[in-house]
Amino acid sequence: MKSRGNKILFLLFILFCFDSCKSQTKKQKQYKDERNAAFKEYLNAQKIPFKELNDSVFSAYYGDFLYYEKKLKLESNPYLRVNKVYIHYITPASVQFVVYSDEETFCLSTSDLDMDGKILSFPENGIVKVLQPVYLQYFGDYKLTDNTIKTRKSRESPHTETYYYVNGSIKNDTIHFTERYEGKSKSLRKKHLLKNIKMIL
Repeated sequence: MKSRGNKILFLLFILFCFDSCKSQTKKQKQYKDERNAAFKEYLNAQKIPFKELNDSVFSAYYGDFLYYEKKLKLESNPYLRVNKVYIHYITPASVQFVVYSDEETFCLSTSDLDMDGKILSFPENGIVKVLQPVYLQYFGDYKLTDNTIKTRKSRESPHTETYYYVNGSIKNDTIHFTERYEGKSKSLRKKHLLKNIKMIL
């Protein structure tokens, strides 16, 4: 009797596993169908001729499709304004410009900018004009999850590479950076809490 009960339990277990596998396979197929449909839409939108999705089409265009999707996601997020200028006040009369791109990189102005009538005008009724071209340089990359931003830059020397991560949140077009990590070879060791580091759109 006990042996018969064990057999029934074993059969139920096998059926459960089979059903789980079947359900998982169905979800995977549904996901693949959705991705293929999105890829076809991209190819049509870009006017790329194709008869069917085969290996040559995937190898030629799928990387561009993933980049396009990522770019659209960044451009449509409600928190970070990509390819717009953020201002970091170094002092009440000195600023730094920062631009977060749709390629998940960010650039900074190469020097602090004084509102002294040379590159930036003196403030007038709360308005500052840019008088000369402002040059930005690549500074690092970033990741965005909802309203949380994590930036990373690296500093290389002949013997080691040090990574700096500055993390924060975005609210009302202002980035509030609150913590900074640093370490060597991507192994983070130190954490510094930041006070009042803001970048305003």
